[in-house]
Amino acid sequence: MAYIEHDFPIEGLNRIAQKEGNAKKPIYQMHKWWARRLGSVFRMLILTTFAEDDLERGELWRRFYSRNQLLVTDPDGTTRPPIILDPFMGGGTSIVEALRLGCKVVGVDLNPVAWFVTKKEIEPVELEALDAAFRQLEKTVASKILRYYRTTCPFGHDADVMYVFWVKKVKCVGCGREVRLFPSYRLASKGKVHTVFCPDCIHIFTVDDLDSAATCPACGRRFVPRQGVTHRGKYTCPHCGQVERVLEAVRRGEGPPEAEMFALEYYCAACEQAAKAWSSTSPPVGGTEGGNPYARRGYKRTSAEDRALFEEARAEFGRRKDELPFPRQKIPTEGRSDPRPVNYGYEYWHQMFNARQLLCLGMLLDAVLHIPDANIRELFVMTLSDAVNANNFFCKYEVGYQKLAPLFGLHAFHPVDQPIENNVWGTQYGRGSFVKYYLKTRRGKEYGVRPFERDGAVRRQTGDTVAAKLAKDFASMLTGQGNALLWAQTSEDLSSIPDRSVDAIISDPPYCDNVAYAELADFFYVWLQLGLRGTYPWFEAEVTPKSREIIQNKAQDKDEESFFRSLTRVFRESHRVLNDDGLMAFTFHHKETWAWKSVLKAILDSEFYVCSIYPVQSEKRGGLHADIGNINYDIPFICRKRPGDGQPGGWETLKDEIYFAAQSSVERLKTSGRQLSDGDLFVIVMGRCLEIYSKHWPHVLKEGQPVGVDQAVDDLDDLVDSLIKSYELKLLPPTLDETTKLYLLYIAGQPTVSSDELRKRLVTGGGRLDDFTGRGYLVKKGRRFTVATPGQRVEFIERQVERQADLPLIDVAHYLYAIYQAGLPLQWRMMGLWSRDELVAVLEHLYRKTGDRAWRAVAELSRRALAPGQEPLI
Repeated sequence: MAYIEHDFPIEGLNRIAQKEGNAKKPIYQMHKWWARRLGSVFRMLILTTFAEDDLERGELWRRFYSRNQLLVTDPDGTTRPPIILDPFMGGGTSIVEALRLGCKVVGVDLNPVAWFVTKKEIEPVELEALDAAFRQLEKTVASKILRYYRTTCPFGHDADVMYVFWVKKVKCVGCGREVRLFPSYRLASKGKVHTVFCPDCIHIFTVDDLDSAATCPACGRRFVPRQGVTHRGKYTCPHCGQVERVLEAVRRGEGPPEAEMFALEYYCAACEQAAKAWSSTSPPVGGTEGGNPYARRGYKRTSAEDRALFEEARAEFGRRKDELPFPRQKIPTEGRSDPRPVNYGYEYWHQMFNARQLLCLGMLLDAVLHIPDANIRELFVMTLSDAVNANNFFCKYEVGYQKLAPLFGLHAFHPVDQPIENNVWGTQYGRGSFVKYYLKTRRGKEYGVRPFERDGAVRRQTGDTVAAKLAKDFASMLTGQGNALLWAQTSEDLSSIPDRSVDAIISDPPYCDNVAYAELADFFYVWLQLGLRGTYPWFEAEVTPKSREIIQNKAQDKDEESFFRSLTRVFRESHRVLNDDGLMAFTFHHKETWAWKSVLKAILDSEFYVCSIYPVQSEKRGGLHADIGNINYDIPFICRKRPGDGQPGGWETLKDEIYFAAQSSVERLKTSGRQLSDGDLFVIVMGRCLEIYSKHWPHVLKEGQPVGVDQAVDDLDDLVDSLIKSYELKLLPPTLDETTKLYLLYIAGQPTVSSDELRKRLVTGGGRLDDFTGRGYLVKKGRRFTVATPGQRVEFIERQVERQADLPLIDVAHYLYAIYQAGLPLQWRMMGLWSRDELVAVLEHLYRKTGDRAWRAVAELSRRALAPGQEPLI
C-alpha cells in the first residue's frame, strides 16, 4: 500500500496551496494556461504515491522541502526512476513536479499550445545567453516601437505613454447620432481621490465623490462620474435617451465598432526628478491635469500630436503589412461554445488589435525570428505569444489599481466598451509590456534552476532542478536517451506505450464544460504558428484541433455521453499502460451532478476503483472570504486497478458511510481557517460518494435491486443538504429565533426557490411556508417563489416596529441593509433583546451566502456602533 492510500497531509498542504494560489510559482507564469493546478499539490501527490505506507508525517514534510530521487524496484530487484504519465498535461504542472522529483515523464495533450508551453518550461537554457538575446532585441527593435509611444506631459516635458484609453462608438438606433460607449467617466481611483473626465471636452480632474454631480472646470458641464452611457450590456443615448443593447447596435454595423482615442496615462522622467526636489512641505499628491505637478505618472486627454502619432503608426503598418508577421486567419465560427468575439463583428484575429499594436508586435516578432539559437528563439516566441494577452483591444483598465487587466482575466473573449492600449515594449512603470513578460519568462527559467517551496512566509529552496532531455520515443527513454517525452495528440490512443510500462498516472482531466481550452488557445496559437510552422507538424493547421477535444459542447454535438465515452477511452488506455500495482491519481471538481456521473462511470468502465479521496485547495486566488459560494477545492481521486467485483453493500448503509466520511473531511478542513462554501461541501460529498460506491460496485443494492450510478448520485441531494445545514448551524448562534434560522438555511442567497422543495424542507426543519409568505419574505410566481429583497420588505418591517412587535433577527438585518443601500444613517433601535454578536453573526452569514459586500459593510458598522460604551444610534 502506498502512503497516499491511507493519508494525505491536507491540513498543512492547504495552507501552502492557499499562498501559492495567490502567487503562482514563476515557472507556471511563463505563459497563460487556464485552470492550472497548483505545483505544491502535485508535488505532494507524486511524493505520497511513491512513499512507503508507514512513513512518518515529519519525514514526509522533510522530503517535501528537500531534493529527492524517487525510485521504484522492479521484480528482479533493480531500482530505477519511476515513469509517470499525464494524459492531460495542459500547462505541464505534473510534468514539472515529476522531473523535480527525479522521475521520467510522458506528457500528452491534444492542444499544441499546451505542448509547446510545457516544452519550454522544462527545457534548460543558459540564462546569460537568454539575457544577451534580450539585449540584442532591445538594441534592434525597442527604439522603433517606443517612438510610437511618446507624448508631452502637461508641463512640456517629453514623456513615455504607458496606456492609451479608447472608447468604442455606435450609431444610436433612435436619432442616428454617434454614441461613445463610456461605462463611466472615471479613469482611476486612489483612496478617496477619483480621477474623472468630462463627457464633453474630456478635461481630466479629480473629485472625492463619484455619485454626486461634478462640474467640469474647463467647460462647466455637470455630470455624475459613476453614471456613464452603458450599463449591463445596454447603452442610453445621451442625445435622445434611446435605450438599446450594445450588441444590437454592433450588429447593425459592419465589423467591430470603431474606437476613439480620448486619454492616456504617461510616465515623465523629468517630473519624477522634479518631484524628488520638491519641497518636503508640499509633497506631490496628484499626477493629473490640475493636480500637483512633478508626479512621475499622470493622466492627460489626448492632444492633436498624440492622434497624429497614432495615424503615423497606422500609415506605417499599411505600408509594411504585407511583410510583417501577424495572424491573418479567420476566427473559427463553427462549433463555438461562446459566440464572442464573432458576434461582436470580429471576423479575423488581427481585428482584435489596432494598427499600432499590429505594427509593433509584427516588428518585434520579426526581430525574434532572426535569433539564431533555436531554443532561445522559441522562448522569445513563447514570450511574445504570452504578451499579446496584454497587448490587444480586449484589455481594460483596473481603475482601483491603476493598471491594465489582460484579456484572459476571465476564461472568455469579453469585448470591452472602453479598451486600453498598452505600450508594447514598455516603460519604467506599467503592466503587461514585452519587457515585463520577458522578466516573467526569465524568472520562470531561473526557478527551473533553483526551485523552492513555500513554508509560511519563507521560500525554501529544495535543491532540485527542472531539466528535461527530450526523448524521441518511449523506447529511447527506457534506454536512458532522455527523461521526458511530450506528444501533441489525443490520449484516446496511447499505442506507442507498451502494456504495463508506466508506474503512475498523475493528471488533471478536463472538467467537462468548465473551460473551452481549444477555443481560447486559438488566440495564442495563431501567433505561435508564425514562429513554429515548418518546425513542428502540429503547428501547420490554421487553428488548434477540436474534433478530438474531450469536452461537453453542444455546439459541436458533444453532449454528456460524448464526454463520458472519450474520457473512458483515455482511462482504458491508462489502465492498459499502467503497471498492475500502480496508482492513477487525478484531480476533479464540478458543480453539476451529471459531470460526477460521467467521471464515476468512466472510472468503473475502465476497470478502476477509487481507493481514497482528499479535498485540497484549488488554483483560485483568494483569502478568507474569496469566491463566496464558488468551489474552492479540488478532489484528488486515488485509483487502483479493480481486482474483481466489490463486496456487496446496502445503499442506505453506504449513504450513512458517505455522510460520515464527508463530515470527517469537513472537520479536517476546519483547521485551514477558511469558510467552506455550499459548492465545497457539494464536491466533498460527491468525492466520497465516488470513493465508497466504486469500492462496492456492481453490488450496491437497495431492497435487493442494484443501484446504478445515476440513481446513486441523484439520491445524494438530501445528504448534501443535510451536510450543508449541519455545517451552517455550527456557524450560527444557538440562540437565534426559528424564523431567522430557517431563512438562513433554506432561503438566503437564492433569487428563487421551488415551492414544493421549500415546503418539504421547512416542514423537516419545523417551520411553515405560510410564516414566510405572510411576512413578505417570498412572492409567489407559478410553482416557484421569488425571494424578496430587503428593500421590498422595509414597509412591512416599519409597520411591525410601529406596533412594537418583536422582530425576528433577520428582519433587523434586512432593515439595516435596506437603509444602508439607500444611503441613510443606520440606527439600531429596533434591536430589542438581540445582542451585537448575534446580529453580526447573521449579517456575516448573509455575506457568506450571497457574496454581497454590503452585508459585510453593515456587519462592520454594527460591530463598531454596538460596541460596549457606544451609543446604539448613528
